Amino acid sequence: MDNVIASLLGKAAKASRPGGDSIDHGWSLLKELHARGFDVTVRADSSYQFFVPWHAKDKSLNEYCKLNIEEDPHGS
Repeated sequence: MDNVIASLLGKAAKASRPGGDSIDHGWSLLKELHARGFDVTVRADSSYQFFVPWHAKDKSLNEYCKLNIEEDPHGS
């Protein structure tokens, strides 16, 4: 992995808001990654693939959740 990519991932992780429960933290992290140009997908060999709705298996979580790259990840 390139250091620039690692830095962007680290910035997204630091900027995500851990408030609430793990679901809130997960949404925050997904939005931060999306704002920095990353798409998140569930790998086909992952046991979590079972939880992805059948109609969304060919989409990233960003697309499935209809995240907008211009959206402010902090909701302000």
